[in-house]
Amino acid sequence: MNVARIYMRVSTETQDLKRQESIVLAAKSAGYYIAGIYREKASGARADRLELLR
Repeated sequence: MNVARIYMRVSTETQDLKRQESIVLAAKSAGYYIAGIYREKASGARADRLELLR
C-alpha cells in the first residue's frame, strides 16, 4: 500500500487552502492511503513553520 502525507500551505490571507483539496482527491484516486494532511497559512520564507516541522 502506498502511503502519503500531504502538506498544503498558502502565504496570504486572500489565498484559500480549499483550492488545494484536489491534491487529496488525486492521491486517493491513485491508490494512496493518506496518513496525514497538514495545512497552514504562513510565509514560505520561514523554515520554522509549525505544520512543516511535524
